Amino acid sequence: MRRDVRLALVGFGNVGRRFAERLPGPYARALAEAGFRARVTGIATARHGIAIDPRGLALGRALRLVANGRSLVALQRGRSVRDVREVIARVPADVLVEITPLEPRTGQPATRHVRQALGRGLHVVTANKGPVAFALRPLQSLAARKGRLFLHEGAVMDGTPVFNLVARCLRGAQITGFRATPNSTTNLVLSRMEQGMSREAAVREAQALGIAEADPTNDLDGWDAAVKGCALANALMHAAVKPAQVRPRGIGGVSARDVRCALAAHLRTRLVVRGQRIRGRVRVSVAPERIPLGDPLAGSGPDAALVLATDLMGEIGVFERGATLDQTAYALLSDLLELLRL
Repeated sequence: MRRDVRLALVGFGNVGRRFAERLPGPYARALAEAGFRARVTGIATARHGIAIDPRGLALGRALRLVANGRSLVALQRGRSVRDVREVIARVPADVLVEITPLEPRTGQPATRHVRQALGRGLHVVTANKGPVAFALRPLQSLAARKGRLFLHEGAVMDGTPVFNLVARCLRGAQITGFRATPNSTTNLVLSRMEQGMSREAAVREAQALGIAEADPTNDLDGWDAAVKGCALANALMHAAVKPAQVRPRGIGGVSARDVRCALAAHLRTRLVVRGQRIRGRVRVSVAPERIPLGDPLAGSGPDAALVLATDLMGEIGVFERGATLDQTAYALLSDLLELLRL
């Protein structure tokens, strides 16, 4: 007999909607194999209102309402709720799925949502890198006190196993540093510039694919990469680096001529995030670099890569081919299956 697991979604943008699209189909099958059946009992959005139904919301109807620019309030059962804080306090759920947009300079409101949900006694799954970059240790401590889990595989490189890889497969090894190209938008933009496309047209392509926000400034200026770098450093190197301590250099100063000249010299220009322990402190840097072709970081298009330096296993790399919404949505399922396993 399958047990019910009740989910509340805070945020219903591109990733949330893809997760909802797949939940009744392939995700339901994966959950069924683990002995569970998921019900979404609450959805909270900034643009399309809030709905709670203890019996489970009709996801197909929710998706149609949002696609047509209509409010989710039509799905509400019982007394209406006014804001996200009230949703987290009242929704009949076992797991909060936090997928609101990133605010890279504060990590809010995602960090506040996670803290409130854990404090109430809910498990939390997120694809938001903000809470991991700004408040990982306090949130982990709160989760432990409450006997709950705070999981965040989707915070960096979508569904590609990064945090799980280290936790499960590199036990006993220490991560001594890392280098990565985790921002799919800049990877795609620089690749298209190599091919002769304008920066503006490349950004529009990234937006059409759903990997860039309507305002891509945080990607292009390096702030998204800085937050991801802090998340990696904090989770993998036991650091406490805040994004305000990173001074990212984005790709604004990189011209089409620059990237084509580099390619002619068998080099590929990428926005590289590095984490290094220097005199006992972990430091994170973000800057454009020229990478030799054949290096794991020299992928094409939106491809992302991470190379970990370890004390016992040397260098280990993971590679993500063609980032899409599917990978990020899968990260939520992966974390959900992990917490249901325990």
